[in-house]
Amino acid sequence: MRSDSTLSHFSRSSPAAGGARVRRLRRARDPVVLSPLAVPPLSSRVAAEAWPGNLAMEAAVASTGSGLRCSPNPMPKQQHERRSARVGFVSQPRPRAVRCKRFPHPDARAYAAVGVGVKGGEAGGVWVERKRLAVFVSGGGSNFRAIHDAALGGEVNGDVVALVTDKPGCGGAEHARGNGIPVVVFPKSKSAPEGVSADELLNALRELRVDFILLAGYLKLIPVELVQAYPRSILNIHPSLLPAFGGKGYYGLKVHKAVIASGARYSGPTVHFVDEHYDTGRTLAQRVVPVLANDTPEQLATRVLHEEHQVYVEAVAALCEDRIVWREDGVPLIRNQTNPDEYT
Repeated sequence: MRSDSTLSHFSRSSPAAGGARVRRLRRARDPVVLSPLAVPPLSSRVAAEAWPGNLAMEAAVASTGSGLRCSPNPMPKQQHERRSARVGFVSQPRPRAVRCKRFPHPDARAYAAVGVGVKGGEAGGVWVERKRLAVFVSGGGSNFRAIHDAALGGEVNGDVVALVTDKPGCGGAEHARGNGIPVVVFPKSKSAPEGVSADELLNALRELRVDFILLAGYLKLIPVELVQAYPRSILNIHPSLLPAFGGKGYYGLKVHKAVIASGARYSGPTVHFVDEHYDTGRTLAQRVVPVLANDTPEQLATRVLHEEHQVYVEAVAALCEDRIVWREDGVPLIRNQTNPDEYT
C-alpha cells in the first residue's frame, strides 16, 4: 500500500490503465549479458526486491568473435501478426532500417540466449510479464504519446504507470492526466515548488514498481542515484546521430541548426542507454534521415521526429520483450523478434 506522503507527489487522478498480469518468472532489470560464463547472481538490491519465483536468465557467447555483419539494405516487412495481452489488437511491426545478420565464422560460435515470450505469452518455455514504464518529459511529449499509444495498441508489452516532468503544465503532463497516469514533478524549483527530491523520486518509482525509465524530451540531467538504481534500464532519444551533435546544450531546434550549419548530409534520431552524462550512453538504435540542400531547421526536425516515433517504439518494444542482449565489449544489440540469429 502506498503511503500518503508518496501519493501527495502525484496528481490526483484515476489509476493508470493496466493489462492483465501473467506469471512473472524473471525481473526486467536483470540484463542479458553475453559472456562465455553464466550471468552472475542478481545484485543484492535486485535480489532483495525480487518477487517469489523469479528466475535469472543465462546466455553464452564465444569470446573469439561475433560473426556479425551489417547491411544498409532495408529489411523486408514482417508479415506475421502480433497479439496484445491487453486486447485482441492485430498489428504489423514496421520494417527496420538496417539488417544485421550473424554469418558463419570459423572461429566464432553463435550468440545464444534463452528464448523469451512476448505480450505476456510464452516462447521457449519462459513467460514475460508486461513491464511497468515511467516516462520523463519536459514539453509536448510526442514520443511519450507514441509509446503510450503503442502500449495500448499492443505493439509494446508494457504500461506507462508514471509521467515525470520538470514542467507540470507542459503538454505531456496534461496528456498523462487526461489518461489517468500519475504525474510526478521533479525536481523542485521556484516554478515548481511541488517538486520532489531525488530520493523521493526514487522511492516513488519503487513504490510504483517501475521496470524501465524512458526519457522523451526531458531536458534535466538524470541524478546519479537514479542511474545507479536502474542500470541498463533507462533509455533516451536524441534528435541526431550520436555521438555527433550531442551533449549539454544540444536539444530541440538547436541540434538541427547545428547539423545544417555543419554541412552534414545525414542526420537522424538515436536511442541510447543513459549514463551519468548527457548523450554519452551506449547506442541502441538509429535511423538515418537525409539533410536536403534547402532544409530549414524546422523541416529537418519534422522528418527526424517522424523517425523518432518509429524507432523509439521499436526499441521500447524490444526492451519490454527482453530482446536486448549485450556483447562482451558492452555494445547492446536487439535480437530480431522472429529470427533469433539476426541482430540490429
